Amino acid sequence: MEHMFSKKELQKMIIPLLLEQLLILVVGMADTFMVSHAGEDAVSGVSLVNNFNTIFIYIFTALASGGAVIISQYLGKKDREKANKAASQLLTFSVLVSLVILIIVLLFKRQMMSLMFGKVDANVMSACLTYLTITAMSYPALAIYNAGASAFR
Repeated sequence: MEHMFSKKELQKMIIPLLLEQLLILVVGMADTFMVSHAGEDAVSGVSLVNNFNTIFIYIFTALASGGAVIISQYLGKKDREKANKAASQLLTFSVLVSLVILIIVLLFKRQMMSLMFGKVDANVMSACLTYLTITAMSYPALAIYNAGASAFR
């Protein structure tokens, strides 16, 4: 049976993906360490928001991965023009989706946090809302990064 990819080729593709996922986890841990001096309420708020933000990280990653499949198909057909157009559409769509999510999160952050985590202490909720506002502003940049990284893969 002939293999489509050699073990070495698979490692070249898989290792960067695993490292990227590891870095995503490390960033969440680093956030918690950075606010640990601010007290239990801040640590709790950051931890809750990191769980919430993970959802959007995976949404942007999935969106970008789907776009990369389309781009790869055009490149496989040697149709560079359509591949470029698909990459442009991926970037545009990723930014638009991230902006919509950003607006929804900013408008309904209190309701979302209450829905997801129930009744939490007022200080924890305050920390959640502050940290969520800050991190939500990074959603468009995160979407652009994922779209670009996926397209270049």
